Amino acid sequence: MKIFPKRWSPTKLILPAIFAVAIVIIYFTYFAQTDEIGSFSKYSTGSEINQAINVAIVKSKDFERDGSGNVISFYARDKDNVEVKVTSHEPIPAEILNAEVVEVLGHMHESSITAAKISIISN
Repeated sequence: MKIFPKRWSPTKLILPAIFAVAIVIIYFTYFAQTDEIGSFSKYSTGSEINQAINVAIVKSKDFERDGSGNVISFYARDKDNVEVKVTSHEPIPAEILNAEVVEVLGHMHESSITAAKISIISN
């Protein structure tokens, strides 16, 4: 009966290290948040499935506000320079007035997007 465990071998670390590096590469390649602008062409009009897309804020067009002064809609532009109106049932954060790129989670209705969630990506 041996009291001491087998001798430590560096080969036991190689496979877990390769696995960890692969996971990090996959995460930063596919899942990490980016400020790259997306395209509205991935939306199918009339679908109720929410999809996320990064868009640029069109500051040359006014932000629409409700009676309390909260922003409820704005215009956004995709990478193909297509502009659509983005509306939300919930008030949009006031920080959007200074934002350049936002992530919109929503669905397309003809020429506008109804957003379930709006997150600021870059100012």
